[in-house]
Amino acid sequence: MFVLMNGLGVDLEQERKNHLPVDFIRFHFSSKRKKATTILEAIKDNEHGYDKRCHMKGASEIVINSCTKFLG
Repeated sequence: MFVLMNGLGVDLEQERKNHLPVDFIRFHFSSKRKKATTILEAIKDNEHGYDKRCHMKGASEIVINSCTKFLG
């Protein structure tokens, strides 16, 4: 992905600085967990007043089983 973004003239590090908040926790993808997770803190633009947000990607059955609620 890094090579693709550079090929398009996008500075990936600058984009991360522009869009990722300072306060975040990252659990990188592992084949054992079959998912990667990023937890963002100090979120201000939400409708429920909770200041954290979790972004997860990976195997669909693992991600769905990690959720208590989702929008369909």
